[in-house]
Amino acid sequence: MDSGYPLTPATLLEVLQAASSTSQQLVQSATTQLSQWETSNPQLYTLLQDVYLDRNFPTEVRWIAILQLKNGIDKYWRKSAKHSMPKEIKAAIRDRLLSSIDEPIPQLAVQNAVVIGKISRQDYPLDWPDIFTQLISIIRSCSDNINQETVIKLTRALQILLHVIKEQSTGKLPRMRTNLQTITPEMFSVLGGVYVRCVDIWAPSGSPAPELLLISLLCLKVIRRLFSAGYEFPNRHEPVGQFWQILQQHLASFMNLTSGTGDYVGGVRKHVIHLGKIFLEVSRVHQTAFALLPGSIDLVKSYWNLVVAHGETLASSKPLGTGLKKHMDMENGEQGDGEEEFREKVALHGMLLFWGCLKAVYQPNQTFRYRHAQEKQERTEAVELLKTQLLNRDVIISSMEILVTRYFMLRKGDLEAWEEDPESWSMQWEDASESWEFLIRPCAEKLFMDLVTSMKAVLADPLKRVYDSCSSLEQQDVFRKDAIYTAVGLAAPVLQQDASLDFDTFLNNTLVTEVQISQPWYNILRRRIAILIGQWVTVKISVTSRPTVYRIYQHLLNKADPLNDLVVRLTAAKNISSAVNDWDFKLEDFLPFADDLFEKLLGLIDEVEATETKMSILNVIGNVISKLDERVEPFAERVVNIIPPLWEATGEEHIFKQAILVVLTKIVSALKAKGLRYHSMVLPLIKFSVETGTGMQVYLLDEGLELWDATIKATPAPAPQELLELVPYIFPLAELGSDTLRKVLEIIEDYIILAPREMIIHYRDALFSVFASLIGDLKPDPNRVVTAGVDMVLRAAGNNEDAVQEIVKSMLDSGFLFKIFDGMHSNWKARQATGPHKVYNKVDTVILSDYFQVLARMVLGSTRLFVGAVEYVGQRVGEDIEKTIGWVLDEWFNHFGNMGNPKTRTLNLLALTKLLECNEKWILVKLQDLMTVWTDVITEVDTSSDANEDLIFWAEDESLASIPHLKRLGQLATEDPVQTADVRQWVKHYLMQAQQENGGEEVFATEWVANVDTSVLKDFAKLGVV
Repeated sequence: MDSGYPLTPATLLEVLQAASSTSQQLVQSATTQLSQWETSNPQLYTLLQDVYLDRNFPTEVRWIAILQLKNGIDKYWRKSAKHSMPKEIKAAIRDRLLSSIDEPIPQLAVQNAVVIGKISRQDYPLDWPDIFTQLISIIRSCSDNINQETVIKLTRALQILLHVIKEQSTGKLPRMRTNLQTITPEMFSVLGGVYVRCVDIWAPSGSPAPELLLISLLCLKVIRRLFSAGYEFPNRHEPVGQFWQILQQHLASFMNLTSGTGDYVGGVRKHVIHLGKIFLEVSRVHQTAFALLPGSIDLVKSYWNLVVAHGETLASSKPLGTGLKKHMDMENGEQGDGEEEFREKVALHGMLLFWGCLKAVYQPNQTFRYRHAQEKQERTEAVELLKTQLLNRDVIISSMEILVTRYFMLRKGDLEAWEEDPESWSMQWEDASESWEFLIRPCAEKLFMDLVTSMKAVLADPLKRVYDSCSSLEQQDVFRKDAIYTAVGLAAPVLQQDASLDFDTFLNNTLVTEVQISQPWYNILRRRIAILIGQWVTVKISVTSRPTVYRIYQHLLNKADPLNDLVVRLTAAKNISSAVNDWDFKLEDFLPFADDLFEKLLGLIDEVEATETKMSILNVIGNVISKLDERVEPFAERVVNIIPPLWEATGEEHIFKQAILVVLTKIVSALKAKGLRYHSMVLPLIKFSVETGTGMQVYLLDEGLELWDATIKATPAPAPQELLELVPYIFPLAELGSDTLRKVLEIIEDYIILAPREMIIHYRDALFSVFASLIGDLKPDPNRVVTAGVDMVLRAAGNNEDAVQEIVKSMLDSGFLFKIFDGMHSNWKARQATGPHKVYNKVDTVILSDYFQVLARMVLGSTRLFVGAVEYVGQRVGEDIEKTIGWVLDEWFNHFGNMGNPKTRTLNLLALTKLLECNEKWILVKLQDLMTVWTDVITEVDTSSDANEDLIFWAEDESLASIPHLKRLGQLATEDPVQTADVRQWVKHYLMQAQQENGGEEVFATEWVANVDTSVLKDFAKLGVV
């Protein structure tokens, strides 16, 4: 299609037909054309609405039209949007939005409802004040006489109202919530009436028209939104309380209609589920109001009775015996189609309601809004009501027992899935805890944990009794033990602190024996024991019992034992992480088991198939490696050998590649210098992960940089050529400007420390090109990383003036120094301006300190080159050396007081003092400032007996000192004047030198010392430096 294709009704129809075709080429062409029109001709949207409203066009064309209209409203309806729609276009679209209220095609009607909702969010109440009035009028007129003609209009009006209220209720501006609350009472009355009228028609009939079921269900959906967002305090409105009671009555009557099959039963079940959603929404959003609404306590009790009844059903179908399939035959107790799932959803709602009441008492919603006396009083009444009538001692204990003995039991479906696909079942079971609001077993565990945490004074002893009932070997009901062990694991902190449960005795006397029992179903108990130990090891398992823990996991990972099926071994593998990550982990206790555990874990990786499962085992191996540190060397070869085939097998599964890089990073960090032999594998992976243009950078950059950083730090000097060949790949990464910038700069600094000569000779220009592109645009923290890199380059050059000269040249050629001087000059100028012309510093104080640190290192390297660089910078703006270095020193001395780090202050003192060897007027006139600096710093050194020790970076710990990177840092520290120079002697040397070069003591005193303030001179003299 031509880019100048005119927009007319006919051409638009042609483009929409092309967009709905099966030809990919036509679809792309049509999409391009529509994109051009949407920014160039706002008339497009009225024409799109024309197409949607004309029912003579094909459905697929109308579908594309309404979708394009919806997308255009998202982009261009806001007044502030670029290419915003003109007011006339908006008005024309609004005027016709409700004209398709009788749209017969549901999918198109829903999209139109979405469009109306989005527009109402922007335009109500200013530009579209009557949207709710119009919809309520349609609902009233149609509901007065429900027939075949009015049903579709009523359905569409309710769908539209639902989307409008959704948009209004999710608005962040307080006025939107206020506007909605203003019109809620009228809507609530109308919708409540329609709902009751429809239910009165279809409930007694047993086989109503499905349209009536849909209308009443839509009413419930809208009312749910009004309950949560339309009222601030629902309990204060009498009509709300009356309707609340009606809903409770309907719940009871609907439950009697949910047995059997068919559309009618399915529709009733949907009503029950949505009633539950309403109750849950109110209990979540309006905790106080829920408790105070009439009948709420009885409602929660009724729901809990359904939870108990469903639990009894689950208990009656518990698998027993020795044959899995035989004892999971559901023929005798098979329920109606979908009934089991429905009962479970209702029971889930019951648990969530009970949990909501518990949360309202012990973990109420926090708010910053001011609460009036009435609200506080209502809160007190609600809490007291819940505590006395619902959350009393007997109910709490009974609820705990129901959860443990009914819902913690493994079910038929669980065991079937265990046998059919153990790998998937194991992973899904581990991940289910995150879905506790939607799955009944995780919800039961969540409710149990919150019950125990909130009511531990009540539940500690009953829980201990439950534990005692099955803690002996005589109790052989595996399924009951599994359930109770689940409770013991979840309640571990409470049982340990409040019930004084001695888990060490239990571990050694009971669990050790039970994991060795070879009887049917004991694989269930073995899995649970693996989890139980993982939960208790972070709470209280003594150090003396740790070898027993490792021995149990070693046994559970033994594939030769037939009861150690894949689920048992996977569970044991994952829980090893808890044991090794615990604070009381002792390496010497673990080492005897390390070899065998590594062997079994690596074998398990080969056995499983799913990428997610392999990753979880690999993460466990990584955790163990981190704990073993250098002691991992005997096992490292085996771990490294599995990485190439794993990497090849991952294909496009980049998350698995990330996990592999993480494990490699841990191995490299643990082995330190001994990891050099694995560079042939590690370095190509680093290159693959960070190289631009490969497509892998998006997925693997973070992990690749971590591995790169660890590899450099663990590599001893001299740097291998293969590692240096990666240097060019680091510079493009600095241009990304992403969250990885700090790590990129750290790697550059690592290279400078590892191979200073090579970095200065071969990569000097590229290095400062990167630094120059970053300096001046960074915040203090990343800026410090840049200046630290420059600092390290200059330190590496030392007193080699040729090397310093090359570095300074690159600093000038790249523009790096010019940016530093520009920043300092802008701050200096800001200090000169006062009164109405006052301006503020352009450069942050912390950043300015870092700039002066760079200059100080230049001075220590060569005063001649420093002065030459300053002169060159001044010439660029037409200044002579005296003027340029004058404002530089003025700003330097003025800023010295803002330097808080003792090391930084010492560095700057050394540099400023060394400038005296230039024997120029511009430094001699600053003698008073110099004496002030000398007095401050030397006094600090004298008053802090260990000041020098604080400034020395050296690893006393033997394990840290074995890290090559830390060794290099220690060596640099011993060679750094900041660490080694005697400040008093340094000052004395250069001061005496200046005195001798300026005519001796008397002449120097007359010409220069005489200009120093008496008090400053007196304070300096007290130091006894000269």
